[in-house]
Amino acid sequence: MRDLNKLIVISMVGVCLSFAGYTQDASDFPGLVFDLSRANNGGSARILGLGGAQTAIGGDISSVSSNPAGLGFFNRSEASFSAQFNGISSSSTYLGSTADDSKLNVNLPNLGAVIKSGRSRGKWKSQAFGISINRMADFQRRTTYEGNTFIEMFPADRPADFLESATFDTELNGNNPVFFSDFAELAFSIGLTEVFEDADNPGEFFVDRNIYDTETGEPALPVEDFPTRQRETVDVRGASSQFSLSYGANYDDKIYLGGGIGIASFNKDVERIFTEAPTRSDLSELRLTDVYEQSGIGINATLGIMARPVNPVLLGLSYTTPTYYSVSQTQELELTAQFNDGEFFPASILYPDFDYNVTAPSRLRGGASFFFNKNGFITGEVEYVDYGGGRLSGADDGESFDGDNRVIDNFNQTFNFRVGGEYRYDIFRLRGGFAYLDDPFDDDLDETETQITFGAGIRKKEFYVDLAVASVNGPESQISPYPGAPLAIVENDNMRVTFTVGFTF
Repeated sequence: MRDLNKLIVISMVGVCLSFAGYTQDASDFPGLVFDLSRANNGGSARILGLGGAQTAIGGDISSVSSNPAGLGFFNRSEASFSAQFNGISSSSTYLGSTADDSKLNVNLPNLGAVIKSGRSRGKWKSQAFGISINRMADFQRRTTYEGNTFIEMFPADRPADFLESATFDTELNGNNPVFFSDFAELAFSIGLTEVFEDADNPGEFFVDRNIYDTETGEPALPVEDFPTRQRETVDVRGASSQFSLSYGANYDDKIYLGGGIGIASFNKDVERIFTEAPTRSDLSELRLTDVYEQSGIGINATLGIMARPVNPVLLGLSYTTPTYYSVSQTQELELTAQFNDGEFFPASILYPDFDYNVTAPSRLRGGASFFFNKNGFITGEVEYVDYGGGRLSGADDGESFDGDNRVIDNFNQTFNFRVGGEYRYDIFRLRGGFAYLDDPFDDDLDETETQITFGAGIRKKEFYVDLAVASVNGPESQISPYPGAPLAIVENDNMRVTFTVGFTF
């Protein structure tokens, strides 16, 4: 049953362990562009408590990266840091079975300082320089799906199409298989499974699972009473962050101008562990581990303006240029087969480093705030992002990204909305907000993301402390263990708790 001179394929893994929804496949380069394009507008707990709306809010450390014009509101120098507890959960449905998974991530979403510079000069009331490290997008996710499946027969002319793994042609290649994927090559090297023709139905082939007829000892067809249990866990770690250096100035308490440079960076680590456990088979377990890492550094610039046409109203506008990343990618595959007789066969492929460039699209934000004297305010913003403006280029091995860029061209233009409010009573602050990030894809998935946020704080002359709680719903995604397989539908949710402590000097 482990004769390497026969066609050997990996039956249920297929060519790519594809992940629909643009997130968890090393070869899904448009998905990486999407990940780097959807920023969550992170920042201090104060801003997060307002639903992330910050384009028309000044005097907050988050202005350094979002709208540098807000630095013109600072009357004193300030330093702050934030800590976040991120509870990530997912629920998947696959082949009639449901599975839940979760994990906790702790991170520092914002760290920075603002230095007020100089004295008033005529109508130029103040100016300030700001420096910050801001978490722009969170890649953290953990998903598990599982279910029972049954391997059916397929026509003789469809083995390669069905499995997209290997073909075997004795006329052209003798006893040498032709591999259509690295997974098939790994399966061949460890003698995993074979394809046999059904003697009772010539022209029909079936994928053997090392199943034997109890009477003859010959390879036998799999039956529905003895299914294969599939399970996969996808663990994603990492985030994108930005180091920003900005300047803002206040002209006559009416016009606020600012600009800054951002050094963006990201790191994304993905570990996918796929297992199969067949029944009535001498194969105990198949395990495929796919580990890859993508990291990069980029640059952008942000310009901003705020205006106060009348005393209670503040308007804001900011523009962030496209972010140009230089990216490096590594990947390793390991396939193992454990048999009931104790034999264990491992095989692996370590891919060479792959370098290329990614351009994330520009962002345009407009917002407005209305102040109720010293009792508080409401604020809102609209953000425009053309996801189709992303690009892939500069592959170091000369690979063409033409097909991937055509996929990106079909990404939609979106409008994201954020709104929030703050109530003030003496030194105490209460906040609430809502954010809606639109779906950039025309498919059957709901890839919108919504956030409901609450916050509170204490503000003294020398220091302040803020807390924000955000309930994040979405986006929906789907996973397929091999081409043509049933899809696992995954619902993703986060609960984020953020603390900020700041000091003035």
